[in-house]
Amino acid sequence: MNSTNNKTLVMGLALAAGMLITGCSTEDPHIVCGREWNAAHQVVADTGAEFAMNDQLFVQFRYGKNFDFPKLVTTVYRGTLSNRGEKIWDREVAVTEKMGAYTLVGRAHRGGYMDARELARVHEPGPVVFEFSANGKVLAAKEINLTHNRLQKDQ
Repeated sequence: MNSTNNKTLVMGLALAAGMLITGCSTEDPHIVCGREWNAAHQVVADTGAEFAMNDQLFVQFRYGKNFDFPKLVTTVYRGTLSNRGEKIWDREVAVTEKMGAYTLVGRAHRGGYMDARELARVHEPGPVVFEFSANGKVLAAKEINLTHNRLQKDQ
Protein backbone atom coordinates (compact mmCIF):
# COMPACT_ATOMS: atom_id res chain seq x y z
CA MET A 1 0.00 0.00 0.00
CA ASN A 2 1.15 3.50 -0.65
CA SER A 3 0.98 6.34 1.84
CA THR A 4 -2.21 7.83 0.30
CA ASN A 5 -4.08 4.56 0.87
CA ASN A 6 -2.74 4.35 4.44
CA LYS A 7 -3.92 7.88 5.19
CA THR A 8 -7.33 7.13 3.71
CA LEU A 9 -7.60 3.94 5.75
CA VAL A 10 -6.59 5.72 8.98
CA MET A 11 -9.02 8.58 8.33
CA GLY A 12 -11.81 6.09 7.56
CA LEU A 13 -11.15 4.19 10.79
CA ALA A 14 -11.07 7.43 12.77
CA LEU A 15 -14.38 8.51 11.21
CA ALA A 16 -15.96 5.14 11.98
CA ALA A 17 -14.74 5.28 15.58
CA GLY A 18 -16.12 8.81 15.95
CA MET A 19 -19.50 7.74 14.60
CA LEU A 20 -19.55 4.77 16.97
CA ILE A 21 -18.78 6.98 19.97
CA THR A 22 -21.38 9.54 18.90
CA GLY A 23 -23.98 6.81 18.42
CA CYS A 24 -23.39 5.55 21.97
CA SER A 25 -23.49 8.95 23.64
CA THR A 26 -26.56 10.04 25.57
CA GLU A 27 -28.37 13.35 25.50
CA ASP A 28 -28.07 15.76 28.38
CA PRO A 29 -30.90 15.86 30.90
CA HIS A 30 -33.57 18.29 29.74
CA ILE A 31 -37.21 19.23 30.21
CA VAL A 32 -39.87 19.11 27.52
CA CYS A 33 -43.12 21.08 27.93
CA GLY A 34 -46.10 20.59 25.69
CA ARG A 35 -49.83 20.62 25.19
CA GLU A 36 -49.91 17.03 23.94
CA TRP A 37 -48.97 13.78 25.62
CA ASN A 38 -48.88 10.37 23.95
CA ALA A 39 -49.70 7.97 26.77
CA ALA A 40 -49.00 4.88 24.66
CA HIS A 41 -45.41 5.96 24.00
CA GLN A 42 -44.98 8.00 27.20
CA VAL A 43 -43.81 11.03 25.21
CA VAL A 44 -44.63 14.72 25.51
CA ALA A 45 -44.60 16.69 22.25
CA ASP A 46 -42.42 19.77 22.77
CA THR A 47 -44.64 22.68 21.79
CA GLY A 48 -42.62 25.56 23.14
CA ALA A 49 -42.20 27.64 26.24
CA GLU A 50 -45.31 29.81 26.17
CA PHE A 51 -48.70 28.51 27.26
CA ALA A 52 -52.05 30.10 27.93
CA MET A 53 -53.28 29.55 31.47
CA ASN A 54 -56.08 27.30 30.14
CA ASP A 55 -53.85 25.22 27.81
CA GLN A 56 -53.28 21.62 28.80
CA LEU A 57 -49.73 21.32 30.09
CA PHE A 58 -47.50 18.27 30.35
CA VAL A 59 -43.93 18.53 31.66
CA GLN A 60 -41.46 15.71 31.03
CA PHE A 61 -37.96 15.39 32.49
CA ARG A 62 -35.75 13.33 30.17
CA TYR A 63 -32.53 12.09 31.71
CA GLY A 64 -30.92 10.71 28.55
CA LYS A 65 -30.16 7.37 30.22
CA ASN A 66 -31.72 5.28 32.96
CA PHE A 67 -32.03 7.03 36.30
CA ASP A 68 -29.05 6.36 38.57
CA PHE A 69 -30.69 7.83 41.68
CA PRO A 70 -33.60 6.62 43.86
CA LYS A 71 -35.56 9.88 44.32
CA LEU A 72 -36.40 12.75 41.98
CA VAL A 73 -37.50 16.14 43.28
CA THR A 74 -39.72 18.43 41.21
CA THR A 75 -39.84 22.09 42.25
CA VAL A 76 -41.87 24.89 40.69
CA TYR A 77 -40.84 28.53 41.21
CA ARG A 78 -42.40 31.82 40.23
CA GLY A 79 -39.96 33.93 38.19
CA THR A 80 -37.24 33.26 35.64
CA LEU A 81 -34.17 31.03 35.48
CA SER A 82 -31.93 33.98 36.30
CA ASN A 83 -34.23 35.47 38.95
CA ARG A 84 -36.19 32.78 40.75
CA GLY A 85 -38.88 34.00 43.03
CA GLU A 86 -40.95 32.18 45.58
CA LYS A 87 -41.24 28.40 45.56
CA ILE A 88 -44.79 27.47 44.60
CA TRP A 89 -44.59 23.73 45.30
CA ASP A 90 -42.25 20.77 45.34
CA ARG A 91 -42.65 17.01 45.35
CA GLU A 92 -40.27 14.09 45.82
CA VAL A 93 -41.05 10.84 43.99
CA ALA A 94 -39.38 7.45 43.99
CA VAL A 95 -37.89 6.42 40.65
CA THR A 96 -36.15 3.27 39.44
CA GLU A 97 -33.16 2.48 37.26
CA LYS A 98 -35.60 1.19 34.62
CA MET A 99 -36.88 4.74 34.07
CA GLY A 100 -35.28 7.35 31.82
CA ALA A 101 -38.04 9.95 31.89
CA TYR A 102 -40.56 11.28 34.38
CA THR A 103 -43.75 13.07 33.31
CA LEU A 104 -45.96 15.45 35.27
CA VAL A 105 -49.48 14.53 34.19
CA GLY A 106 -52.25 15.87 36.36
CA ARG A 107 -55.93 14.97 36.35
CA ALA A 108 -58.25 17.95 36.70
CA HIS A 109 -61.13 17.86 39.16
CA ARG A 110 -63.53 18.65 36.33
CA GLY A 111 -62.22 15.72 34.27
CA GLY A 112 -59.50 15.49 31.65
CA TYR A 113 -55.94 16.71 32.16
CA MET A 114 -54.83 19.73 34.17
CA ASP A 115 -54.30 23.02 32.44
CA ALA A 116 -51.19 25.16 32.96
CA ARG A 117 -52.79 27.12 35.80
CA GLU A 118 -53.62 23.93 37.72
CA LEU A 119 -50.35 22.11 37.08
CA ALA A 120 -48.16 25.06 38.05
CA ARG A 121 -50.60 26.09 40.82
CA VAL A 122 -50.57 29.76 39.86
CA HIS A 123 -53.41 32.27 39.58
CA GLU A 124 -51.77 35.01 37.50
CA PRO A 125 -49.92 34.92 34.16
CA GLY A 126 -46.13 35.27 34.15
CA PRO A 127 -42.93 33.24 34.07
CA VAL A 128 -42.64 29.95 35.97
CA VAL A 129 -39.61 27.64 36.39
CA PHE A 130 -39.85 23.84 36.54
CA GLU A 131 -36.76 22.30 38.15
CA PHE A 132 -35.81 18.64 38.58
CA SER A 133 -33.10 17.58 41.02
CA ALA A 134 -31.68 14.48 42.67
CA ASN A 135 -29.26 14.05 45.57
CA GLY A 136 -29.26 17.82 46.14
CA LYS A 137 -28.06 18.56 42.58
CA VAL A 138 -30.16 20.35 39.96
CA LEU A 139 -30.34 18.13 36.87
CA ALA A 140 -32.42 20.39 34.62
CA ALA A 141 -34.57 23.50 34.81
CA LYS A 142 -36.86 25.15 32.28
CA GLU A 143 -38.64 28.48 32.27
CA ILE A 144 -42.05 28.77 30.67
CA ASN A 145 -44.23 31.82 30.27
CA LEU A 146 -47.90 31.61 31.15
CA THR A 147 -50.18 34.06 29.33
CA HIS A 148 -53.85 35.01 29.61
CA ASN A 149 -56.44 32.39 28.66
CA ARG A 150 -57.19 31.60 25.04
CA LEU A 151 -60.76 31.61 23.86
CA GLN A 152 -62.05 28.07 23.52
CA LYS A 153 -63.22 27.02 20.04
CA ASP A 154 -66.63 25.89 21.30
CA GLN A 155 -67.51 29.27 22.86
